[in-house]
Amino acid sequence: MPKALALEGVTKIFASGVCALDDVNLALESGEIHALCGENGAGKSTLAHIAAGALTPTSGRVCADGPVGFVHQHFEVVARLRVWENVALGREPRIGFVLDETSARRRVRELSEAYGLAVDPNAVVEELPVGVAQRVEILRELSREPRVLILDEPTAVLAPVEIETLFGALHTLAARGVAILVITHKLQEVVAHADRVTVLRAGKVVARYDGASRAGVDEIARAMVGGALPLLAQRAAPRTTPCFAATGLRAGSGAYALQQATLEVGSGEIVAIAGVEGNGQTALADAIAGVLPYEGSMHLDGEPLPLGNPRQRIARGLRVIPQDRRREGLVLPWSIAENVALGDHTRPPLRRGWTLDRAALARRALEIFKRFDVRAPSVRTPAAALSGGNQQKIVVGRALEREPRLVLAYQPTRGIDAGAAVLVQSCLIEARNAGAAILLVSFDLDEIFTLADRIFVFYRGAIAGEFARGEFDRARIGALMSGAA
Repeated sequence: MPKALALEGVTKIFASGVCALDDVNLALESGEIHALCGENGAGKSTLAHIAAGALTPTSGRVCADGPVGFVHQHFEVVARLRVWENVALGREPRIGFVLDETSARRRVRELSEAYGLAVDPNAVVEELPVGVAQRVEILRELSREPRVLILDEPTAVLAPVEIETLFGALHTLAARGVAILVITHKLQEVVAHADRVTVLRAGKVVARYDGASRAGVDEIARAMVGGALPLLAQRAAPRTTPCFAATGLRAGSGAYALQQATLEVGSGEIVAIAGVEGNGQTALADAIAGVLPYEGSMHLDGEPLPLGNPRQRIARGLRVIPQDRRREGLVLPWSIAENVALGDHTRPPLRRGWTLDRAALARRALEIFKRFDVRAPSVRTPAAALSGGNQQKIVVGRALEREPRLVLAYQPTRGIDAGAAVLVQSCLIEARNAGAAILLVSFDLDEIFTLADRIFVFYRGAIAGEFARGEFDRARIGALMSGAA
C-alpha cells in the first residue's frame, strides 16, 4: 500500500541534552490504523509532534503525502470561543467579506452526525467537560480533510460507548484512505482496532507487530516495559465507618449540571462514579473541591464542609486529583518541588516562618519520585518539561502522600502507561486499606470494576443506579450510562 507518512532515521535531542528519539523509523500506510505504544517518557508525543511538523528533528527526515491533522493529548482549542468558531478557525466560510456563521454551524452538525461525535455548535468551549472539548478538536481536524490523522491519547477521557463511537469513526476514515496514528496506553483498544503496532522504549523502536490481535495485550505490555507488569496491591476487607456524605446535592447549570445526588463514601472504601462524560460528574467534583457553588449539604467525619473554601477543606483532609492536570493540577512554569507543595505550602514542614523550606520541598518531591517512578532530571525541572504521564504522577503523588482523609480521584490514570496505571491503582487501594475514603470518577469501566467497592451510575446529572461489588454487571451499567435502561 502507498505510504502516507514516513519517518526515516529520526533523532531528537533537546537543548537540555535529553535524547527523546534515537534513530526512529516509522511508516504509515494509507487506510491503516497504526498504534504507537510505550511507557511515559518513551518519546511518543515527541514523535507525534515531529510527524505533524510542530517540532524539528535533530536529524532524519519526515515525508508526508498530504495534510497531517493532529489531535493533541492536551487540547489545543480556544477556550473562550464557541464550538463552531474553533472548528472553522483559520478556514472561516464567507459570503463576500462577511463571515458565514450559518454555514460554519452546519458544517459542525454535519461532521458530528457523520462521525457520531455529538456537540452543540453554539456551546462555549471553556464551559464544556473535558471529554466534550476533545470532540471539538477532533471535529476541527476532520473538517480539514487530512491525509494523515494523529491522535495522542484520544480515549483518555471517554466512556466505553464513546470509545466505540470514536473508533467507529476512525475505521470509517481509514476506509476512505486516511492513515491514522493512535498513541494510547489502552492496550485492549490496540488489540481490538489496530492494524499494526510500533512500540517505543527510551526513544527507540523495540518492537513492531503486524496485526495487534495476534500479539496480544501481555506481549505488547512486556515490550513496553521491558518485562512483566507490576502486580496490583491486595484489597483488604472493606470498612463501613461513615466518612463523607452528600445529601440533595445540586450544582452547575445547563446540560452538564448536577441535578440531584445523595451518596456516602465510607472510610476504607472506594466508591466509583460511572457515566458518560458530561452527566454531572464535573459539577459534583467541583462542588466537593469547593470551587463551585452548590445546594444541599456535605459532611466529612460528621462535620459540615465549609462552603466555598478549598483551603479549609484541604486542612480537613480532602485531597483532589483533578481531571485536567495542566489546567487544574499544576502551575506549569514552576518546578516539580514547588508543584508538590501546592495545598501544603502554608503549613509546616514545608513552610518555615514566612518562607518555604526549600530543602523540605525537595525531600517531599524526591519521595514522590521514588514511590511513583517519576522520570525527570531533577526536582527543579519545570512541570511543563515533563511528559503528560509524568505530570500525572506528580499530581497523583501529591494527593496520596499527604495522609488523605477523603480522596477525590478524577481520571487518576489518564494518559499514563500500563505499568504506571497499576502503580497508581495500587496506591489508591493502599490508601483505601489504610482507612481513606476514595471517590473515584473514571470513564474506564475496567478501572472501575478493578477498584470500586460500590458504583453509582450517573445519567443526566442524577444517580441512575447503584451497584455493590459482586453485583457489577457491565451490560446493565452500560445501559444505565446511555439512558437505554
